[in-house]
Amino acid sequence: MRWLRKLINPLVALISIQLVWVLLVIFWIYWFVGRHKEFRELAQRYRPELLVHSFDWVVLVEGIVLLVIILAGVYVIFIFWRRQSTLYQEQKDFISQVTHELKSPLASIKLHLETIRLRKPPPDKMERFLDTMLDDIERLDNLINNFLMAAKLEQRRRASQYPVVDFSAFVTRFLENQRTRLPEGGSIGLDIEEGIRAAVDAEGMETALRNLFENAVLYSIGAPDINVTLRREGGRCVLDFRDHGKGIEEADIKKVFRMFYRVRRPGETIRGTGLGLWIVRSVVKEHGGTVTVASDGAGKGTTFRITLPAFR
Repeated sequence: MRWLRKLINPLVALISIQLVWVLLVIFWIYWFVGRHKEFRELAQRYRPELLVHSFDWVVLVEGIVLLVIILAGVYVIFIFWRRQSTLYQEQKDFISQVTHELKSPLASIKLHLETIRLRKPPPDKMERFLDTMLDDIERLDNLINNFLMAAKLEQRRRASQYPVVDFSAFVTRFLENQRTRLPEGGSIGLDIEEGIRAAVDAEGMETALRNLFENAVLYSIGAPDINVTLRREGGRCVLDFRDHGKGIEEADIKKVFRMFYRVRRPGETIRGTGLGLWIVRSVVKEHGGTVTVASDGAGKGTTFRITLPAFR
């Protein structure tokens, strides 16, 4: 039955339906012309006065129009079918990836704890073990926070009123705290215009910034090199988050903010769930802002731009 499942897929179904449609059109024209020819022969024999009327194209055109409408309906169904199929596959990949994301840090923590209990490592090695376990716990904490934030965003569905804060200080404080999480040799350059105020949900915006930061680290080439700028442009504040990493192909630019979507390249095993950038877009949208992404292609880095309403 596996060969049958492979045979019955949206593309094969669409091609088959188009072939059937073409055959129906040919059959309809052939049948109509044949019936019309018989009618002319009968009319010429018994009622010649009926032949003064020209060839009746109206009935023929109506039949073809009806078949075109049917084809259009089939095409719409095919589009939705493809979307559902893609979403189903992305959800399957998401479940598989989440399972891996949850088990990996837990396995690491378990291994280190068993080693500590059995071998009683010296203080210097114990410090390294503790640092590794804390990193794994933070990784789990961030993963769970993403799940909780995604659930909140799905339920809220509309913007809320948030307190006006010093957004310049908020961004600076958050990113300064992230410096300790950079791999060896990594750097964050900040160019923050002071005194910019915006209405911000601290939890949501921190989650969005953390996801941008983690993306920049995960998709870096070598040590991450991140540049963040914040400036006021009229009544808006513009936050640019730029890395010099692997970049994004043009074909993926419009898809990266979709839930569960991940940019995949052959041979890469980068961790992730496909929720991060969807959360970024949803959080920014709730704040009445927009987020865009730009990249010159593979290996040329990526820039995410967040634009929010500014307050005096």
